Amino acid sequence: MPYIKMPECEKQNHSVIAAIKYGMTMYDVSPEQLALAMRKDRMTLYRRMKRPGDFTLDELRSVSTKLHIPLEKLVKGETQ
Repeated sequence: MPYIKMPECEKQNHSVIAAIKYGMTMYDVSPEQLALAMRKDRMTLYRRMKRPGDFTLDELRSVSTKLHIPLEKLVKGETQ
């Protein structure tokens, strides 16, 4: 089978998730703590991590505040 290039939106989704996971590691935030900051349950957080396009703006704001990553950098998938 021929190699299929990953769509740009998929690359962005992967970078957003990587930024969230990086922030969780750096600030020792558990999935339960992050879900609590989002005012959602843990399973909702896991679903959002599988499909980052489903994050709401309010949820992303909560994540960026909890992980000390500016919202703009979080959405771009940057960590620093």
